[in-house]
Amino acid sequence: MREIDATGGNDDRGVRRNAPDERPHPVPGSASGGAAWLLRPEGGLDRPDHPVFMGARQVGRERLGAAVIVDLSRVREITAEGVRGLLRCARSLSEAGAPLLLAGAADEVARLLRTVLVDGTIRMYATVESAVAACGGTAAGADTSARDGDRTAVSEVIRLRRETVDLRAKLRSHPLIAQAQGVLWERYRLPTEQTAFTLLKRSSQTHNVKLRTLAAALLRMERPAPGSPLWFPERTRGEAPALPFLPDVRPGEVHRSTVVKRVLNRAMEVVGSDMGDLQLADPAGLRMEQHHGLDREFIDFFSHVDEGETACALAAARARPVVSDISTDRVFSDTAREVILATGSRTAHSIPMTGASREVVGVFSVHVPKARHSLTDAETAILLDLATRAGLWLEWHESTVVLDALEDLHRRALAAARDTAPRRPSLGSPPGGYPSES
Repeated sequence: MREIDATGGNDDRGVRRNAPDERPHPVPGSASGGAAWLLRPEGGLDRPDHPVFMGARQVGRERLGAAVIVDLSRVREITAEGVRGLLRCARSLSEAGAPLLLAGAADEVARLLRTVLVDGTIRMYATVESAVAACGGTAAGADTSARDGDRTAVSEVIRLRRETVDLRAKLRSHPLIAQAQGVLWERYRLPTEQTAFTLLKRSSQTHNVKLRTLAAALLRMERPAPGSPLWFPERTRGEAPALPFLPDVRPGEVHRSTVVKRVLNRAMEVVGSDMGDLQLADPAGLRMEQHHGLDREFIDFFSHVDEGETACALAAARARPVVSDISTDRVFSDTAREVILATGSRTAHSIPMTGASREVVGVFSVHVPKARHSLTDAETAILLDLATRAGLWLEWHESTVVLDALEDLHRRALAAARDTAPRRPSLGSPPGGYPSES
């Protein structure tokens, strides 16, 4: 068997390897002309730019019409990121006239794939042999249930796919909340971790601060002084900055979700577009907070952005606006470019929002279907003013309302610890503890 590496060069002629390999192999016995190429990954498919997808795309570019078979027999896990990469790879191959066939998947992997593969772009087979036979036109028994099922079945699968996207969004926040829950439980010696979660939830609801935001702030802030009834005893509560783009609300009483939604809507109005997103800064990068007119794949892919590969990350790093031509700008990774182009966007205007501290607190991006779209001076001035106003308010919210919620959480936790502590003479407390006052 002949092998080629990921760049298309030929090597190791006449060698067959038994170990899994992510490089494409021409398959003996397939249709004439080497029309089927085999890839054998192992372990996990856990990212959208996995080498197996790169190898498959190479075949699509260099072997027009050739089928690509991915042997999944040694793949034990495929994550949401891997599924996303698989779907994009399949679309890319389909555009090149090359079918993608999956073979030999373990039961758990196969069940997941049947849930997400509903459009027939990818075909699944029980074995590599049956996939090879299909390439020669003699396959039988291919698993096409997700593709050829009745309309009720397909509708159910689509529903499950949507629920999976929503679940993944919740799971992205779960580790952070769980960590904050554990810190709260240990710090105040609460009876159970569930008590800690209940306190987090109550303070979150009382101050209308998202649970994830409150958890992140708890982990970021220095712990209160032991025995202190206040977390921030020397704090001065500043006045909320004006919000001229929300003339009918009081700046100190409006919810953050209302502000970010109006900021994005106003930015789209100015540019004349119906596509946009707004991301807020957190310790790990930018996190999607608001969006409009973008598909689920875009929302899921850009739910969290770190350094590189996007215009919004570049705008945040430079603290100044960035205009990007989606098709040609090198800031985008190939995967990110594909996802954005699929929405119909051809130009992105990314504007950073900066607070009084000069720190970037977020970025809003407006997407335009016209390539190399430019803004007028008047539009630019409006967007910059909008970004400044929003940045000042968002920073105020973080340093005021979120700290109010933490203060409330501290009081609740002290009370819960006092109410559940055993009634016995105090023997002192370990350094850093929060003893009851009984």
